[in-house]
Amino acid sequence: MMFIKQNFKKLGIALILIILLTLPPASADWSSVTVITSITGKVVLPGDTVEFPITIEKGHNNSDEAWCSLSIKDKSDGWSAGFYNDGDQVTGLTFPEDKNSSKKITLRVKPPINTPNGAYAIWADFKPDDGDTISQEFVVNVDSEAVLDLDIYSDMPGLETRPNDPVEFYVTLENDYDHRVTASINVAEKPDSWDVEFLEEGNGKYRITKTSIAANDKQNFIVKVRPSTNVSDGTYPVIVDVALENSQIGVSQQLDLTINRGIEEEKMLTIFPESKSINLNPGSSREIVVNLRNSGDRTLNNVELKIQGVSGITTFVRSFGAIDELEPGESREIPVEIKVRADASPDTKEILMRAVSDEAESEDERVEVSVVKSSSGGFIGIGMIIGALLLLVFIVSKFGRR
Repeated sequence: MMFIKQNFKKLGIALILIILLTLPPASADWSSVTVITSITGKVVLPGDTVEFPITIEKGHNNSDEAWCSLSIKDKSDGWSAGFYNDGDQVTGLTFPEDKNSSKKITLRVKPPINTPNGAYAIWADFKPDDGDTISQEFVVNVDSEAVLDLDIYSDMPGLETRPNDPVEFYVTLENDYDHRVTASINVAEKPDSWDVEFLEEGNGKYRITKTSIAANDKQNFIVKVRPSTNVSDGTYPVIVDVALENSQIGVSQQLDLTINRGIEEEKMLTIFPESKSINLNPGSSREIVVNLRNSGDRTLNNVELKIQGVSGITTFVRSFGAIDELEPGESREIPVEIKVRADASPDTKEILMRAVSDEAESEDERVEVSVVKSSSGGFIGIGMIIGALLLLVFIVSKFGRR
């Protein structure tokens, strides 16, 4: 009898254990979703942003529609933290019915700029519509000596040019973060009255103030620098700052521009007179055509032909003022009348011509004008005298006998 009672007692204990093992636990051991985090700890600079990739999957044995709310359970004062999906902040996810699917989100954490070095915990809660809340700890190690995952460099950080002659530096911005970043571009230092522009590399026309770079990617842009006209020879720094959006941290690049007035300048503006030498009698004139050409790669504005005056010779430019714009490769023909005064003595003189614009000027071109008196003038005078004498003889011989 005692043996039977002991057997019943053992059987009861076994049944209780079986029941306890088959009941769902009152903890996060069962949920309609699963949270997968492969990285739960990262190092970051004070004021920088760090991101943790998270995957949330719907349970394989759940055919119903599932929903999961996302929240930050605990964080340090002054810290910002939130969940993002495709760049948008989210607070909940929905999984469709009869479909086992997963969704990727990002936990984005940013400590204040004055955060002391140390390890800080962020607790996130994932609460499904069915089951227990899943809590996950993420550790952020703040280190003021950490390397910023943003780099800036130029393969040619030093160039040489003449005053008022612009140059272009090509600068590369490299994003080593595992997430996309947006950064603003500014000039931190430049000489007074210098002009600095940031241009898109693709066409070199559009000005940029911000750039967005994908994770582990790089982007090039142009820094166009135009020095002032009256700048002295020497090397001048131009410092470019790139700061992460909504942050006080960033990177900088120094570009050195050397000014050298002795550099041989390639003439953008050239002139070609159709004649380099002409002969004119006193009181006569002649019209020649002067060709003005833009040999550079940018538009020239207010292009005008200038002619230096010479005694005894006058010049008239037959055009309606300056040329507003002369495109690269374009040329214009300008008629010029050259006239010698009637009392001019025989001589040879040079007329100097130069084309000028707001951006450049040409080299001087010379047109040689030789003033010569006609050799046939004396023969004509003698002929007129002989003709008059013959006419007088004819008149006397015919009418003088009467």
